[in-house]
Amino acid sequence: MSFYHKDNPIFLNEAFESLKNQTLPASEIILIQDGKITSELEEVVTFWEQELPIKRIINTENLGLGYSLKLGLKSCSEALVARMDADDISHPKRFELQFQYLQSNPQISVVGSWIAEFSAEVDNINTYRTLPSDPEDLFKFAKKRCPLNHPTVMYRKDDILFVGSYDNFRFQQDYHLWGRLLNSGFKIANIPTVLLFMRADNELFGRRGGVEYFKNEVEVQKDFLRIGFISQIEFFRNYFIRGSVRVLPNFLRKYFYQFILR
Repeated sequence: MSFYHKDNPIFLNEAFESLKNQTLPASEIILIQDGKITSELEEVVTFWEQELPIKRIINTENLGLGYSLKLGLKSCSEALVARMDADDISHPKRFELQFQYLQSNPQISVVGSWIAEFSAEVDNINTYRTLPSDPEDLFKFAKKRCPLNHPTVMYRKDDILFVGSYDNFRFQQDYHLWGRLLNSGFKIANIPTVLLFMRADNELFGRRGGVEYFKNEVEVQKDFLRIGFISQIEFFRNYFIRGSVRVLPNFLRKYFYQFILR
């Protein structure tokens, strides 16, 4: 888990509570502090450092999510690693179910799940983010869209390191990683049930648009083309379809994500 000064201390506290309530507790929690933080965030982290097996890594300056996750993964001592964002809530049985799945399916490198999105209270669900579960379906799906909900995944550390771990893209570090993983012959899957609750306000959809996001998207697609994960036809299809979404007004982009992409 990576966090920085703009994270909400109340949400971070709830994220830690969901980790505390896991039926299969984490043996360690690698927490990357990306730069200086507020006193409120420090208070939350200090409290939970007494309650959970947290190992905090501090970046002296804000270096971005990709760098922080790469650093955090190297610091993990376990073979199986779960990801989570600092403002999300994991289902109590999340770790147990994903651990059992990977134990029973040694050919799978990454397993994710569906997401329930909410804006205020976790009991008031706005929408669900569902994805295919079958590895072959996900391989095809990944050529058009991100095949995994990043905060839901549990993966085999060695497989992720084998393909170079996270790159330092500002956005879509996860999608780029999954593409490289699939292109190298590894397999991914999703458990077709909700194992994570995600806050999804207007700011979430705002972060998925704009010129910088579009430029980043093009670079990811260019690299997919370079390594042979997608064809030229697939590149141009993704360029025009995905690029169009990035330049839409925020309310239209939100509608597109909620009712067309799902």
